[in-house]
Amino acid sequence: MQLHMPNTVKHSVLFDPDLPTAKDVLSAICCVATHYAIKPSFDLAKLAADLSLKLTAPEYADSPLSKEIAKRLLNQWSEIVGEHQALEVKILPMHVTLQ
Repeated sequence: MQLHMPNTVKHSVLFDPDLPTAKDVLSAICCVATHYAIKPSFDLAKLAADLSLKLTAPEYADSPLSKEIAKRLLNQWSEIVGEHQALEVKILPMHVTLQ
């Protein structure tokens, strides 16, 4: 009797099966970036940062260039998210005193 074991590939936690290739992840990032490049909202910046983080998964590392692009995109979008968070921290105390 032969058991049929499905060929399961172990993926990293960053790999997104809805975005199976590095090109798919980059396309998603570009879509967000081109729509909101001038002044992205906090939510869209977080989305782009999350997609950039996913792009660092080993499954997407097609070449040294794709690794470098993923790293740079993650740094850039994380910085934008950090700016939004710093602004919220700065503004939030003002709202508390106004109430």
